[in-house]
Amino acid sequence: MSRTKIEFGRQGNFIVTLLMTHFVFFGYISNRYRKSIGEDILYLHKILFNPYSFLSLIILFIIVFIMVIRENFFEYGIRNSIWLTPFIIAQSWFWYIFVNYKLDIFVQIGRFFTSYEGYLTIFSVLGINLLAAILAAFSKQKYNEHFKKIKEIQTLKKF
Repeated sequence: MSRTKIEFGRQGNFIVTLLMTHFVFFGYISNRYRKSIGEDILYLHKILFNPYSFLSLIILFIIVFIMVIRENFFEYGIRNSIWLTPFIIAQSWFWYIFVNYKLDIFVQIGRFFTSYEGYLTIFSVLGINLLAAILAAFSKQKYNEHFKKIKEIQTLKKF
């Protein structure tokens, strides 16, 4: 029986990122706030920019950064970071039901899209995701250029 190496494709990378946001990001938030989270989990900008839970911003940034740096083409990573935004918003609605044991989610979703705080949440999560994706793409490009220079120097030393 031969062993095969399991490689995550682009979809696998995105699914792992979704699982990490669900368990790591929202797990940290729910562990940090316990039952006192209330409606703030729907409006993530209140949590992300709160000094009490500022680590959640760093966790989200690192998750997206790792997702993009694992991609072969940075365009796919940036696209996946944009697609990650509605999933994070939907996960916040799920966690609202899970943490608060309330089934008034449709009222909250209506309130989410009729208030400025909902759109502020969407734009802040999108901004964090895009910033992390662009920085990861830039750093991977610089790393590849640096690695290429090292290879050129090593080939010149051989001659």
